[in-house]
Amino acid sequence: MARPSPQTERLVSLVDAIAARPDEGLTLSEIARHLAVTPATCHPMLVSLAELGWLVRHPVRRTYRLGPALIAVGRAAARGLGVVDLARPGMQRLRDELGLTCIALTPGEFHVTVAEVVRGPSEHGPHVRVGDQIPIAPPLGVGYVSWADEQTLRRWLDGVTTDPDKRARHEQAVKAARERGYAVELVTRIETELGQALARLDEHLGQQLGQHFGEHLGGRLAATAGATEARDPSAARLRTLLEEIAAELADPDQDPIHEIDPDREYRVGRIGAGVLDPSGEVALVIALHGFGARTDGRGVAVIGGRLAAVAADVAAQLAD
Repeated sequence: MARPSPQTERLVSLVDAIAARPDEGLTLSEIARHLAVTPATCHPMLVSLAELGWLVRHPVRRTYRLGPALIAVGRAAARGLGVVDLARPGMQRLRDELGLTCIALTPGEFHVTVAEVVRGPSEHGPHVRVGDQIPIAPPLGVGYVSWADEQTLRRWLDGVTTDPDKRARHEQAVKAARERGYAVELVTRIETELGQALARLDEHLGQQLGQHFGEHLGGRLAATAGATEARDPSAARLRTLLEEIAAELADPDQDPIHEIDPDREYRVGRIGAGVLDPSGEVALVIALHGFGARTDGRGVAVIGGRLAAVAADVAAQLAD
């Protein structure tokens, strides 16, 4: 796992904080408190960002707001995520028809990034938001690597196991996912235990610390546990770390599904389908979350088929 960069995290936290207050901005003291540094430490960074046009400083109120240089960055990002705009109507239909949370993920070398979240009514949906990064770490990730390039797939398979029989089963699951158009990932033991632990943490610590130390700290812990959508960069970072812990500790004896038995019940964690661009590379992965305790194989096949159809429709629009 790559070591976090404090400078990078500080910059991201700064931009997120100012973006949350686009009209009034933040003063030097407020920014320093948010970053947990002294104003003297924070000031040179603000001056440099203002010189680059990333920030602008109000001459009277002495507050910092996002600057014009970020407009071009935002427009470039929006153009690059045009596939998300194409996918959104289909994601909303899946949410409305299936009652599940639908997430769009953009590919990366070691992580996928949440590009859109269309939330369903189920309390079992993941507590993620746009911008969160999720590691591609075996045995999790078959819903993405089934459509990834061969180098990414080989690296993922190398991380699964050194057991040739187990590797063969994962290769078979990837092949089956490509043939049917969707991949099924089951809930792992560690995901279940982590979810239960976070629920207990939210119920106990969030309330207790909220009473003793004020609503702000309690709210941040609640967001970390996934109970709220508070826009706190530190909470988002901790959620990412928890995902990485779950990936590293996931049950090594659980294989992905390659054959779906219509009469068997499954504890489905997520179903994913890849959207391929005209060159055959994965442009987006659309994933469904929020399944109940058990889903029979017939239901899995129906839901997976609906998802695969949406992914294929988005791919067709990209080719037009």
